[in-house]
Amino acid sequence: MIIELRNLSKSFKDVVAVDDVSLGVERGEFLTMLGPSGCGKTTTLRMVGGFEHPDRGSIILDGEDITDKPPYERPLNVMFQDFALFPHMTVSANIGYGLRFGKSRTRNADKVVRDALAMIHLEDKANQKPHQLSIGQRQRVALARALVRQPKVLLLDEPLSALDAKLRDSMQIELKHLQRETGLTFVMVTHDQSEAMVMSDRIIVMKAGRIVQIGTPDDLYDKPINPYVADFFGASNLVVGTVDEPEAEFDVIRYGEARFQVNRNGVQHRPGNQVTIAIRPERIRVLTANMPPIAGHQNEFNGTVTEQLFHGNAAHLVVDVGGDKPITIHQLLHSAGSRRELPEAGSNITMVLESTAIVVFPDDSTKTLP
Repeated sequence: MIIELRNLSKSFKDVVAVDDVSLGVERGEFLTMLGPSGCGKTTTLRMVGGFEHPDRGSIILDGEDITDKPPYERPLNVMFQDFALFPHMTVSANIGYGLRFGKSRTRNADKVVRDALAMIHLEDKANQKPHQLSIGQRQRVALARALVRQPKVLLLDEPLSALDAKLRDSMQIELKHLQRETGLTFVMVTHDQSEAMVMSDRIIVMKAGRIVQIGTPDDLYDKPINPYVADFFGASNLVVGTVDEPEAEFDVIRYGEARFQVNRNGVQHRPGNQVTIAIRPERIRVLTANMPPIAGHQNEFNGTVTEQLFHGNAAHLVVDVGGDKPITIHQLLHSAGSRRELPEAGSNITMVLESTAIVVFPDDSTKTLP
């Protein structure tokens, strides 16, 4: 473990920004802190970087307590969302700036800079100024500048927020590739769930200064601990159903006209209680005559399509099943013209859903719906 945060807390006047946060970061992993604005993720990152001092708790980096050390004495580096490049310096000078001072000072700085330029594929831009580069190129320069000092940890504060959607997708892959290539520990802050899923080994979901859940992207997507995580981490149908009389190894939950058999997973819910369930929209399939069978236990239920929304490679169907709110289905379109095969608004359809695709939260979860 390279970083340990022990009971870290920070307040600004009457606002508690970080509330008793403890976590460990493994050496060489890509860890992301995810959550909405004001959840405490950026304040936590700034405390690790030395830009804020905790009110309570300690920060251990590679076995050393660095809680009271200033930023320039910490063996880590920060890549800010605005890149913070010197506008009057060339690309080479920006990358090599940190090699002129302190423990990072080196006699072979020119070679280190040339190697860094090759790593980010900007050898031909060495003598240009930041304003002559694209946003994506400036980001790569900022990353190279952070990496040449060979920090033990690289902190990234919303590193892709300034990029457009297409460039952001390509830079996600590039950033993850560089992290694996260098073997460095990356700790990133973002509010973008898709970005976190693509790049991270583990993700920390935060709310109101506290950690709600830590896990791999698969864990958080398939096994959210509560409705907040299910709602924030990927699209989800979150509805309140009523527990019916159980059947054999299944519990039964009614929502509107739909009746779902769900796996107990060691928890049996009391009939008559209301519970929140989460169903990912892509896990629901419209039953057709030529559809291949689904593995595992199937739930079939009916509804009426109220909207068909086209998204290029997919369509979203909004379906009324008689509950308090409709259910959304995501249907991938595999070929040109396949949209014409989708049911139109007003159509009555039968849907199929595996029992394992339904997440049931505790009986008191209806009080914490987002």
